[in-house]
Amino acid sequence: MKRDSLLDFFDSMALSEADFLVYDDGFRAYTRTYQQAVTAARAFASRLRTAGVAPGDRVLIWSENRPEWVVAFWGGLLAGAVLVPIDYRASLDFLVRVRAKVAARIVLLGDEVSGVDGWKLSSLDWQDHSPAPERAATRDDLAEIIFTSGATAEPKGVLITHRNILANIVPVEREVMKYRRWARPFLPIRFLNLLPMSHMFGQVLATFIPPMLDGICVFVRGYNPEEIIRQVHARRISVLVSVPKMLEILKDYVERLYPETKVPPPPGQHWLRRWWRYRRVHSLFGWKFWALIVGAAPLPPDLEEFWGRLGFVVIQGYGLTETAPIVTLNHPFHARKGTVGTPIGGVEVKIGDGGEVLVRGENVTRGYYGEDASISTDGWLHTGDIGELDAEGRLLIRGRIKEMIVTPEGLNVFPEDVERALNHQTGVLDSAVVGRDRVHAVLALAPGVDAAEVVKRANAELEDHQRVRAISIWPSGDLPRTEGTRKLKRVEIQRWVESGAVPAPSKSTENTTLGILRKYAGGRTIGASTTLEELGLSSLERVELMMELGVPEAAFTAARNVADLERHDVVAAKPEAFDFPRWNRSAWIRWIRNVSLATWILPIGRIFAWVKAEGLENLEGIEGPVIFAPNHQSHLDVPAILMALPYSWRRRVAPAMSKEFFDAHFHPERYSLWKWFTSSLNYYLSTLFFNAFPLPQREAGAIDALRYTGELAGDGWCPLIFPEGKRTEHGELFPFQAGVGMMASRLGIPVIPVRLVGLNQILHHSHRMARPGRARVIFGKPLKLEGDDFRGLAQQVEKAVRELAASGETGA
Repeated sequence: MKRDSLLDFFDSMALSEADFLVYDDGFRAYTRTYQQAVTAARAFASRLRTAGVAPGDRVLIWSENRPEWVVAFWGGLLAGAVLVPIDYRASLDFLVRVRAKVAARIVLLGDEVSGVDGWKLSSLDWQDHSPAPERAATRDDLAEIIFTSGATAEPKGVLITHRNILANIVPVEREVMKYRRWARPFLPIRFLNLLPMSHMFGQVLATFIPPMLDGICVFVRGYNPEEIIRQVHARRISVLVSVPKMLEILKDYVERLYPETKVPPPPGQHWLRRWWRYRRVHSLFGWKFWALIVGAAPLPPDLEEFWGRLGFVVIQGYGLTETAPIVTLNHPFHARKGTVGTPIGGVEVKIGDGGEVLVRGENVTRGYYGEDASISTDGWLHTGDIGELDAEGRLLIRGRIKEMIVTPEGLNVFPEDVERALNHQTGVLDSAVVGRDRVHAVLALAPGVDAAEVVKRANAELEDHQRVRAISIWPSGDLPRTEGTRKLKRVEIQRWVESGAVPAPSKSTENTTLGILRKYAGGRTIGASTTLEELGLSSLERVELMMELGVPEAAFTAARNVADLERHDVVAAKPEAFDFPRWNRSAWIRWIRNVSLATWILPIGRIFAWVKAEGLENLEGIEGPVIFAPNHQSHLDVPAILMALPYSWRRRVAPAMSKEFFDAHFHPERYSLWKWFTSSLNYYLSTLFFNAFPLPQREAGAIDALRYTGELAGDGWCPLIFPEGKRTEHGELFPFQAGVGMMASRLGIPVIPVRLVGLNQILHHSHRMARPGRARVIFGKPLKLEGDDFRGLAQQVEKAVRELAASGETGA
């Protein structure tokens, strides 16, 4: 198919009705089809034109990865705008400088950035069907300006045209089409994309490659290894797209879970035997997962070898922003370890003086923004990378010319080779090698590690000219790296070595654990020995705290005290296997539940609880889903609410119940056979007849429970939670926990405050039997909660509940 511009590629996407983009914000997943994305992009282009954006105007995108990023990208191209992507982790100062440099008309903002006015991408209207403005594009029209620096100098923007991007994706498309018919049994191919969309390789793997296969691109909010593996397994991901640093983190996590992965198999062992040897890893990731695509930074050979021996295909390529971005790419079925593949169609590569990699092709940019000089010399782009070509034309990258160290003997030392030897040593957290004529190592070490011994062991693995001659100990936090690609900032490290200054810890590594924990201590004094049980956290407070700390739930559960959390000194453990009930939403079970509630369960409840429903008019005109948030009085609370609700609402309610109440069901080894039987019976009856689901309060699983709540809401169910976390004693209300605010804000659904009156007198938690009496169930007006002040949002719900029936609490 002939592609005259990127818009031709866009038009072909409209032909598919398959799912395209998935965004999991940690609570709820949102799925968009190809047609929805195309429709939204056309409407967004119309909105840009209405706002006065003319062809050639600059539009900045400063956002985390999300489906609206892709829509904004295509909408901008349809409107003729020039997109200027900025990494969402970049500083506000960098954004301001770029905005001024390109005279941007509009800034498009994600939810994880702030400090500047603009259009929020999360507010994009997916229901808008406005047609796109008439637009014709040519191959030489400017599509993007990608800024590649600016931390220590004036930002420098690479000009990317339609021609440059097409020169990348058309050859890949031709190759993919050769294998498409063989891929049908494995479709859809699902990509979990962790590369920032502000990076060209991230764009290609999210915007262009998936449509070639009617594939699905998944974006996630969390980046800890436990979360990544959960996503890969739960979403049946086929391909993980990431930077090498993420593969290193996953490798460490897998090795701690399964120590046998540290031991290489016998040489020459058949891949099927290797696959069986490491079957637990494949079970962890899921049986559909098979490939890792790595970009944005060099992949260490030992990391490639580790994932390869486990039975996964590792695909890496080479490129620069100036080449839009691909130069070479390993073929998935013909990859050669240690190389970055062969040049893609239409791209030429040769090795110049001093081993420098030179590139020529239509993918090479015509230059930098605001500069008239050509970027090429004699028609070739000088990359600044040192490499070599093997007999089959595969490229091997050795390092950067500017980073290479030339010894007094005239021998070349590549820092990556020395860093690899250093990072293999026990106790080395990270290392950087700098220098001009001798090798100087900067080491980030674990407490108590002898730096001299580390260097001695590393030097024994190196050639004489590579050996470390001097060292510096990095005093705090991680070594400075770029935000998106995690490359070492060698210039910054070199300056520190020469100045002898002590760097301030970066914001991302600053230890604020104790300060965060104090917010949950209720004014109590806490120290390193304070246990998590002493904090007295509810299940929802646990979730909020884990999110703030950024600690995986299994690690949080393994922590014994505050000191463990401060050090994050926790042993990785495979999360407790727990499947939330889904059988209770099948058609037959729903029918049994609805008939049972109407014919005998609620009629029996009405014998004891004479319920008066009030405020039902507040539910009119609401389609749902909503979160019902009542005060907690009795075990009769859920039946009473179901009695008060009309059938159209009652049939969609999903109450949360304490998982610990059914502890014998989940942990039969701790209890007698009779206790297990009665607990399991109660659990299944609650799930069957009330559509209840477990919400852990004191053990791992709370985050998964909230994700399950998001799944319920996505399917149209209305979660019913009790924000107090415990039942009343004398009818009083306890403070609402922050989790209800977090849940409502993150799920983006309204909260219906509910006031229960009199149920504690009918069946107090200390009673063995109910006593007939009057009760009131009062529904308040829906609350739309937005923002990150979860405690403040929870207080809004609490206030609304308190105000209901304020004048007649004893009227029941």
